[in-house]
Amino acid sequence: MEIQSIRPNEFLSVDGPASIRVIDGKLYVLGAEYGPGSSFTVMRGRRIIMKSLGDSKIDAVLGPDGKIERIDGTNEVIDIWDHELSKIHLRNSVIVVLGAMDVGKTTVTTMLVNKGVREGLKVGVIDGDPGQNDIGPPTTISASVATGFITHLTQLRNLRSIFVKTTSIEYAWDYVLSSISKLVNELRHNYNADMVVINTDGWVSEPTAVRFKLEMVKRVGADYAIVIRRGDEINDLLKELMSTARNTIVLPSPPNARVRDRDDRKIRREMGYSKYLMPSRELTINLREKPIVNLPLFNGLKYDNYIMRLIRKSLNVSIHYIEQWGGVAVAIGNVKDFQIRSIGGVSVAILPMNWEMGLLVALEDKDNYLLSLGVLRKIYYNTGKAVISIPKSFNNEGLIDHIRLGMIKVNNNYEEVEKTLYISKIESLLFSQNILRK
Repeated sequence: MEIQSIRPNEFLSVDGPASIRVIDGKLYVLGAEYGPGSSFTVMRGRRIIMKSLGDSKIDAVLGPDGKIERIDGTNEVIDIWDHELSKIHLRNSVIVVLGAMDVGKTTVTTMLVNKGVREGLKVGVIDGDPGQNDIGPPTTISASVATGFITHLTQLRNLRSIFVKTTSIEYAWDYVLSSISKLVNELRHNYNADMVVINTDGWVSEPTAVRFKLEMVKRVGADYAIVIRRGDEINDLLKELMSTARNTIVLPSPPNARVRDRDDRKIRREMGYSKYLMPSRELTINLREKPIVNLPLFNGLKYDNYIMRLIRKSLNVSIHYIEQWGGVAVAIGNVKDFQIRSIGGVSVAILPMNWEMGLLVALEDKDNYLLSLGVLRKIYYNTGKAVISIPKSFNNEGLIDHIRLGMIKVNNNYEEVEKTLYISKIESLLFSQNILRK
């Protein structure tokens, strides 16, 4: 326990884990004001900046690696952010927060949430970053509703998640768009949210990324686009946004923002998988009853032994299993890597033996909402059954309508070992034959 007195307009930096209780005075923290008797927590690995609005006194309890220190507020952006965000009419609004990685998007989103709560609003929140999701597990777009002040999005309870198969949006951006739009409608109509704030990923510089973000703003009917600018990395997107009639607010990025490298992000994702899936148990599912929605095994054309021998001879590959839908066939064979071959006008996608081991999958309900993440362990082609590792706590087996394959493989320690982009290629083949529908 540490009692500290703070002068008016003084800034403090707090690294979690920490618990702060206001004894006297008032603090401004991420869009919220805390007076005498109120308290808040800062989670491990997080840093917040707080400002005293008068002579104040606090009681700080710091955990391991927790730290609190006075800082020079000259270069802080809290006041600028607060001034610009105060221009927004929050009620009945949809707000999209945009920017590159590590520029403060989550902090701005948190401020908007707290400002809405201060106005007595029911605030819908969508985390649109499947790689660094704070509300749901990695590989998902997730939604929540805030009714109280928070210091980070991880404090919100996950209400709805949609599995988008990967943590890299460039491989599934159209599906991500439809997922975000669906969750906006869900929050507004089924959860009666008074406003919706969408926190986005940091993919902004490439032409496809610009197109993706512009389409998102358009598709969700955003009333405001908040752009956090650092250097010129978001200039193309900003130029396009400014040319529209939408309200675009540009904020400076914090000069001393924490920057996480690729390894840090990977470790955080792997911790997310482990936290969500452990402890685990194995579930056996009949794929004829609860099919794989993006690879419809066991409902296509099967070949007799004579045709199988002809195919093996033509492909010069030992084929263990093959199934055809229209002009597309999927085979399991003794190949090292995924490949697509052609026989008599039929595109044959050949998967290597044990291709499914360690693949992240989603158990989904009839509306395509996530019920549980899982790890595919084995498909038994003779019985049409699959064994999937799922959280031991999962008890909604009766709601499972189908399974969706992801594009990431993990090992037994839930460490990412491979991106299986061939799942997307198989989907494209099936879409081209109208076997799957978007």
